[in-house]
Amino acid sequence: MSGMRVRGYAPATPCWAEYAAADTGVAAAFYSGLFGWAPGEVFTLDGRAVAGMVPGQPGRPGAWLGYVSAPSADDMVATVVEAGGSVLAPPHDRGGMGRAALVTDAEGAVFGLWQRGSLGGAEAANEPATMCWTEVVTWREDTAVDFYGKAFRWSERKSEIAEGVDHIEWFIDSRVVGGMSVMDERYPAGTPAHWRITFEVADCAATVARCTELGGMVQIGPLELPVGDYALLTDPQGGSFGVIALSDAILATRL
Repeated sequence: MSGMRVRGYAPATPCWAEYAAADTGVAAAFYSGLFGWAPGEVFTLDGRAVAGMVPGQPGRPGAWLGYVSAPSADDMVATVVEAGGSVLAPPHDRGGMGRAALVTDAEGAVFGLWQRGSLGGAEAANEPATMCWTEVVTWREDTAVDFYGKAFRWSERKSEIAEGVDHIEWFIDSRVVGGMSVMDERYPAGTPAHWRITFEVADCAATVARCTELGGMVQIGPLELPVGDYALLTDPQGGSFGVIALSDAILATRL
């Protein structure tokens, strides 16, 4: 329901996204202009935390990073390593907000682990200008299925999002927690495995137009899909992210 505050997330589910920016000022101007967020170390929407921002490495493109909720960041790091992943930044406290670690899956896709402190994750969801989907973008589906199954007990379910367009969802028990896209010849050779964050918007075409006005670029779209109108965008610092205006049929399931 719009306007409500999300209080927490089940273990091993995507819960938070953070933007690593070479220039935090440029990132703040772009994302506040695009989504109406109030900028800061934590972007907010109507006073609710929606995403984080941290300084990136100078000269490196900006990048969105997804986080998975962890009852214990230390324990989950060990589980990730046992499953074939690696550690980029060991567990560390983030003020009073929580305890975080940066890890990779078995193919090198980077993501974070988040153990809640004062912040359990994104406090707004299921409304425009909030994170609505995360997916692993990978070359080797079997490697990803093996890794995420061992690390988080995720299992895959395949369907078609449109005729001839495969769609893979991750499940824990009967809950959908995210998705997976398998790269093919449409991706440049050597594109690294990565996580992709998608934000809900009210109007995809208007968001695409606003993105270009603010100095961003359109990679893909807008595409009309059964689930809604989707586009893959790039911000002025090279960070890519998806936006989707959900279909009336999907929105009706929230009522």
